[in-house]
Amino acid sequence: MRTVLADIRSMVMDRGHGKCVYFVSAVLKVLLYPRIQAVILFRMSSTCYRWKLLPLAYFLQAVQGVISGAEIHPAARIGPGFCIVHSQGIVIGDRALIGRNFQCFQGVTVGDSRKDGCQPVIGDRVVATAGCKILGGISIGDDAVIGANAVVLQDVPANSIAVGVPATIRARKSAPQPSIDKIAEFVN
Repeated sequence: MRTVLADIRSMVMDRGHGKCVYFVSAVLKVLLYPRIQAVILFRMSSTCYRWKLLPLAYFLQAVQGVISGAEIHPAARIGPGFCIVHSQGIVIGDRALIGRNFQCFQGVTVGDSRKDGCQPVIGDRVVATAGCKILGGISIGDDAVIGANAVVLQDVPANSIAVGVPATIRARKSAPQPSIDKIAEFVN
């Protein structure tokens, strides 16, 4: 339950309103936003998968795909704070290992490259922007950003930005970017 709440918190920004307004906003978004429903259905299917309730796990995965356009395998391991920005076209494979506060945009694929049969290990606070592909038995370090439409086939160090096809390291971030909560505090 804590993981689901962390996921919802990562996708529903507190804009400085009172707790009641934030709660109502969060409930409405859970009911209406396919991207939030995709994460909740993934958590439910993942729990069923761990409890060996495989037909139910795969059924929930199918419902997730119909509602949100995202296909996240129930065996994938994703840390709390999972944030889908736009759900259409997201594919995350069964052996993917993803850390905390993973931010994922539309069209992202995390999976097998068919070369080695392995899937990526992704660190904490990684941002996978629109259309990027992270493939094979590679590792992505903490606080990395994968650029739009990049095809990542090799390791990406922590605090790096990877862009291009195939992806190369273009720049290093001097420090981790502030969280969405810190940005919201500054704006309000």
